[in-house]
Amino acid sequence: MDRKKHIRKRIFLIIISILLIYITASLIWSNNILTYSSYNIESSKIKNNIRFVMVSDSEGKVFGENNSRLIEKIKGADPEFVVILGDMVNRNNGDCQSAVNLCKNLAKSYPVFYAIGNHENTVYNNNTNYTNEFVSAIKNTGTKILVNELVNYKTKGGDVLTIAGLKQFPFFEYDAPDYNNEENHLFQQFLAQEDDSHLSVLLCHCPETYIWGLENYNIDLMLCGHTHGGVVRLPFAGGLYAPEQGWFPQYDKGYYTNGNASMLITSGLSVSSVFPRFNNPPDVAIVNLTAK
Repeated sequence: MDRKKHIRKRIFLIIISILLIYITASLIWSNNILTYSSYNIESSKIKNNIRFVMVSDSEGKVFGENNSRLIEKIKGADPEFVVILGDMVNRNNGDCQSAVNLCKNLAKSYPVFYAIGNHENTVYNNNTNYTNEFVSAIKNTGTKILVNELVNYKTKGGDVLTIAGLKQFPFFEYDAPDYNNEENHLFQQFLAQEDDSHLSVLLCHCPETYIWGLENYNIDLMLCGHTHGGVVRLPFAGGLYAPEQGWFPQYDKGYYTNGNASMLITSGLSVSSVFPRFNNPPDVAIVNLTAK
């Protein structure tokens, strides 16, 4: 009898040990090891294949000295250009040096487009001068920071992409019914230029803007972050929690389309909560646009 109890105890301890090893390994992997997510998106509005990389939500965290590991990971994807989707600063202290350094290093090798997120906006709301200084610092790196701004980018293959950066949701209640704000002005400009002659890309940090109404518009491709992939990712269920969407968010990571607007979400690089990422490694998203 004692022997059976001893065997059961050993089995129990082995199971607990395996679980602890798994949890520890997953926490290390999910919060430190950079990985790729790859997406292939077809479009009849381009004639040549285009590859780019999108990153988001570092919250000031760095990977290696001066983000050397992140930069090498991006270079390993061999992109034509890089898109940064905001929340790359620490909103608690306003430190943006890691974001500036990242842009400076990437801009030496690629065109870089930067759209700000809610963390940059939070610091801005507390200190108006901060955004002016931050935007200037990012611009000085050679990065194109798009704060309610639109640009045309000619690819190496000769295609033209319209790339716009939306600061916040364009349809605010306090502006109704005219919605007279910079966001809506930019959004209407973006919609007015969209036609069959070229591909239009909207950089918008929060995918919730898709849920709140942008899904009803013809948007070739909307690029987002913000969700952190749901922080904890459950097998077969996806993300556990995302800001604004709450528990078991519908839009946490991946490519979504409804016939009008198409949206791609990266799970980002870090978290802004006290809870660590789990089963959810830092994401460098590779986007392959292919001619249809």
